[in-house]
Amino acid sequence: MEELDPKKDPQVLGPFELLAVLGKGGMGKVYLARRLPLERLGPEMEAGYFLSERDEARENELAAVKVILPEFLEADHQDVSQEEKRARFDREIRSVQAVISDRVPAFLGADPEAPLPWFASEYLHGPDLGSLVKYLGDHDVKFSVGPYAALGLALVDALRTIHAANLLHRDLKPSNVVLGPSGPAILDFGLATLADRRTSQALTKAGMGFGTPHYMPREQAEDLRSVKEPGDVYSLGATLFYVATGGRPPYGKWGPTNNPPSWTDVGAEFIPLLAKIIVHVPEQRPTLDEVQNDLQELLITSSLTEATAQEQLAELVVQAGLAPELPASASPGAVNPVIEQAAQAAVDDGNAPDAPWDALFNQLLQLPGQGDPQAPAPSDEANTRPLPAYTPTVPDPAPAASPEPRQNQSSGDTTSYRIAPPLPAPALPPAPVREAPAAALRAARDLRKAYAHSSQL
Repeated sequence: MEELDPKKDPQVLGPFELLAVLGKGGMGKVYLARRLPLERLGPEMEAGYFLSERDEARENELAAVKVILPEFLEADHQDVSQEEKRARFDREIRSVQAVISDRVPAFLGADPEAPLPWFASEYLHGPDLGSLVKYLGDHDVKFSVGPYAALGLALVDALRTIHAANLLHRDLKPSNVVLGPSGPAILDFGLATLADRRTSQALTKAGMGFGTPHYMPREQAEDLRSVKEPGDVYSLGATLFYVATGGRPPYGKWGPTNNPPSWTDVGAEFIPLLAKIIVHVPEQRPTLDEVQNDLQELLITSSLTEATAQEQLAELVVQAGLAPELPASASPGAVNPVIEQAAQAAVDDGNAPDAPWDALFNQLLQLPGQGDPQAPAPSDEANTRPLPAYTPTVPDPAPAASPEPRQNQSSGDTTSYRIAPPLPAPALPPAPVREAPAAALRAARDLRKAYAHSSQL
């Protein structure tokens, strides 16, 4: 976890205050963040950010905000345009919203049309599986049957939920498994699906690989678009193989070979299950239900219950003490008042909450055409966010345009404003026409499409 770089990192993305850098890669950057307790955000902006209703009891809940970087958007991926990448990201956001599980971080919000498209999910505070296995290996400790089976059952639950939403992970590995307060959870399936095989707008084409060779099946290394659910089952087995050996994947950095993996340092109790999974023919691998049954039989053979196994795994995580140290700004009630006030002021003026930093951030990233008040607003067909401000949903009453207060005849105190004056109010000059925000336009567009295909008009 690193401190923010004030010259490169924004302070706010959408309604999220950024607190630290969790990691970065070729596609984007991940920030530790917290949703700002903004008021009067407006239903059109709530819809534009795909935000769920804010839970006051969980207001200080932390988030992981993933940003897709400009160099990835602008890079050539088999003639896939930036607009197509954004459209693909928008569809994946809608798909990921359908995945609800304790084994997958909760979806919190996103903006596929922002200059830097972002995706926010629940932050799970705990070490990743790779770090835990390495730590135990350094201390000559391996997973026993209880923690091993508890881990495997949790990963089966997560993959089952992801597959039920017609999604695939395709990059399951120890570093994408976090051991949070509620047990193991799988990360990064949302961004992994940007390279989907099911659409002509995929970022990868036939013959291209995607994922991590140590943990991917052979069919994925040869052709990403041919991967189906058994591919994730293989990655699950490769991850459990890594755990069983104390830190060795079944194959080397170039991925699966024709030879079988070495079983020399794998416990005898784990070999039957792993030998079923780590095979090269997808149809020969077990289903998730079959993997679950084998893990449960492993517990029964060791006279353990699932609850006991989960407790053993949680105790192992606590004893390792590997949970990353959070910055002071992440403590409850530590919202930066300056940032909150600036973001709220932007909302009150009809702008996005991160408007105070748009110009600076775009200048630092050298994004053309953004933040320039003289530049023409992009069209709706281009599926981009228009920049002009709009009228807030519930604006504060303007004193100059308010009717005169009615005075109390006995005391002279102001009592109320007239709701329906007896005489017509003087004509006011026409209000300037302001362009609606992109979020509202998108919501209206979706409604028109829905009604156009409805038979209940």
